[in-house]
Amino acid sequence: MPWKDGKKWVYSITYDEGCEDLLKYALPLHRKYGVPGHVALVASQVGVPRNCPGSSYDGMMILSKAQLHDLFQEGWGVSNHSLTHCGVTLENGGREVLEARQVLEETLGMAVPMFCVPGDNTGLPGALKYAEEAGVTSILTIYDRVNTRDTDLLHLGRVPLHTEYPGPFYSVFDPYKRIHQAIDAEGWIIDYCHCPMPDKPVHPAKDCTTQELEQRFEKVCEVGGDEVWLAEPNEVVDWILEQRGKI
Repeated sequence: MPWKDGKKWVYSITYDEGCEDLLKYALPLHRKYGVPGHVALVASQVGVPRNCPGSSYDGMMILSKAQLHDLFQEGWGVSNHSLTHCGVTLENGGREVLEARQVLEETLGMAVPMFCVPGDNTGLPGALKYAEEAGVTSILTIYDRVNTRDTDLLHLGRVPLHTEYPGPFYSVFDPYKRIHQAIDAEGWIIDYCHCPMPDKPVHPAKDCTTQELEQRFEKVCEVGGDEVWLAEPNEVVDWILEQRGKI
């Protein structure tokens, strides 16, 4: 069974935190290549400087409600990235998942059924514990893998954009990363980054440069042609749930 509109594979991209600089550096490329974006927002930090001491992005301004709704009008989407980004545990999951969804939905005035695990994958068990109670339809992780139509929506993998991973393993930027695997498997790539900047990424294991972001979009469109579905992640989840008879 093909994807929506007969497409053979799917490409999405997410930006954790939702930094305001996305408007300056990433949005023009999204418009140029027709790729919808997605921001994972810390529920307590919308329209204010990021407050996460120790983070490479600490102090960077986060998109406001008005700016976010402008992006939503262009096909962008959103997920709940916890209440404080302190890390989700079995003990605090009610606050970081359930309460966070309530706060974010009140702030934005819209439903936010997708959750994005903050930090690393150690937060997944806590997120899973509260997923049903919080009405979560899907969870974004940072497992580096291609999804398929049969993937557990509460364990969605994301393929990281990067110039090189930190030591001891270093890797040069690969604009084809996972693309041919996604084509062969008729799968779904969800790209992962934060806030691409010119010339040098803010964090080499979490981001790319704007030049590399354009490289990735160019390759996806060049290799995918009419067979790739450029989609916002919530749209794909809704399509999968519809095919499974869940909605």
